[in-house]
Amino acid sequence: ESCLFNRGRVNDLAGNQEEAEKWYLKSLTVTEKSLGREHPNFRRNLNNLAIFYHNMGNYEKSKPRYLESMVLLEKSSGREHSDYAAILNNLASLYRDKGNYGKAEPMFLEALTIREKTLGRKHPDYAWSLNNLANLYRNMGKYEKVEPIHLEAIAIRKEILGPDHPDYAASLNNLAVHYRVMGKYDKAEPYNLQAMEIMEKVLGPEHWKYASSVSNLAILY
Repeated sequence: ESCLFNRGRVNDLAGNQEEAEKWYLKSLTVTEKSLGREHPNFRRNLNNLAIFYHNMGNYEKSKPRYLESMVLLEKSSGREHSDYAAILNNLASLYRDKGNYGKAEPMFLEALTIREKTLGRKHPDYAWSLNNLANLYRNMGKYEKVEPIHLEAIAIRKEILGPDHPDYAASLNNLAVHYRVMGKYDKAEPYNLQAMEIMEKVLGPEHWKYASSVSNLAILY
C-alpha cells in the first residue's frame, strides 16, 4: 500500500498527474481491502487523494473525499483532534478557492480553535491557521481583521521556526501583500524585501518561492 502511494507521489512531483492518480487510487483500494475503511491509513490515503484533486483544481472529486475523511476521523477520534482540524482546514481552503467565503470562514475558525486547544498557540499549525484566516479576510474585504492576525502569525513563526525559515518569510510576504492592497506601499516594501532575502538565502535563486517573492516586489513597485 505504501509502495503504491509512494509511486503515485513520485509521479505527482514529476508532474505526471494521470499516472499519479492511477497509483493513488490503487493504494486506496488496496488499503480498503486489506485494512478496511475504518483504519487510519485508509483515511490518510483518502485525504491525500483529496489534496491531489484539490491541487489539480478538480473540486468535484476533492470535496467528497475531504468530507468522507472528516466523517471517518470524527467517528474514530472526535472533532477535538489536530488531524480533524487539518482536514477541516483543507476543506475550508477548497471553499475559499471556489470563492465560497461564507462556508470557508467558519471552518477556518473552527480549525484554528481546535489547534489552539490541542496544540497550543506556539505551534506551526496554529500559525498556519492564522495565515489562512488572514488571507481569507483579505479576500472578503474585511481588511481591519487582517493585520493583527498576520502580525501574530509572524511573531509565532519567528519564535518557533527562526528568522531564516521559509514559512516566516511567507508570513512577511503575506503582510506585505495586505499593505500593498491597502495602498500602504511604504509599509509593504521592507516586508517584501526581507521575505525575498530570506527565500534567496535559504532556498536559492532558482526556487519558485524566491521567484514568487521577486514577483510580489515587482508588483509593489
